[in-house]
Amino acid sequence: MQQGITRYIGYLVTLGAIAAAGYTLSVMFEEYLFHPWTRDGHVRAQVVKITPRISGPIVELPISDNQLVHKGDLLFKIDPRTYALAVEQAEAKLKQAQASALVSLDQATRARDLHTRDKGAISEQSLVRKENNLLVSNADVEVAEANLHAAKLDLEFTAVRAPVDGYITNLKLRYGTQTVANQPALALIDSNSFWVYGFFKETQIRNVRTGNKAVIKLMTYPDQPLEGVVESTGWGISQQDGQSDADLLPTINPTFDWIRLAQRIPVRIRLTRIPEDVELRVGTTASVFITTE
Repeated sequence: MQQGITRYIGYLVTLGAIAAAGYTLSVMFEEYLFHPWTRDGHVRAQVVKITPRISGPIVELPISDNQLVHKGDLLFKIDPRTYALAVEQAEAKLKQAQASALVSLDQATRARDLHTRDKGAISEQSLVRKENNLLVSNADVEVAEANLHAAKLDLEFTAVRAPVDGYITNLKLRYGTQTVANQPALALIDSNSFWVYGFFKETQIRNVRTGNKAVIKLMTYPDQPLEGVVESTGWGISQQDGQSDADLLPTINPTFDWIRLAQRIPVRIRLTRIPEDVELRVGTTASVFITTE
């Protein structure tokens, strides 16, 4: 009798353990589906490539590496002497063109008056030629004005200023460095553009929607969580298979059906609350937890 009771209690304990395990697994599965999280998160920001519009050696460099700058601050200055001389030359050419236009205007006016008083005093062909010369001279003035404007712009471009508030990063410029037009010279991290990318498994994003709340924990500040919302979910990732090789044939990597790793899809998180003493840095690691409906 006692053994039967003991066996019965054992069955009950076993069933209870199985039920508890099943309940725990169901809760975990529900959490997995409706509250996905990942430790594969990274802080990102817009990086502005500061690119000079003109070429020349740097003569002023008031910034230092990792410095915070504000919109409009001088980053560096290119030697302006060549471009100042170009402005002077353009001004002189404009004056020359204006003088030629005045001469052409005087000649055309005289010819028109003379032809009006006596049509035989000057031929129609000569009158048309002088009026055409006036049109050409006026066009030369407009070209000279445009060249002067371009020369002044180049002179203005010798002072390279910050387009946004941000941080100077990996500064390698020095006094005398030769800058090249339209070639990036330094990187400026926009301090107002930070966001977090959470790279979730493709099996986790089914219920993720724009506007879902998110909690971010940076590895740098594990005890100071950040708050955010889902801004968007990536629509595609780079494919390793199917890329053409040197012979223009598709390169197909072997697939092992019994080992199918889930792809990672980027989910962009817009930060809504950042603790005052938390400093965001591009590339740092974060854990991301999303609460879905």
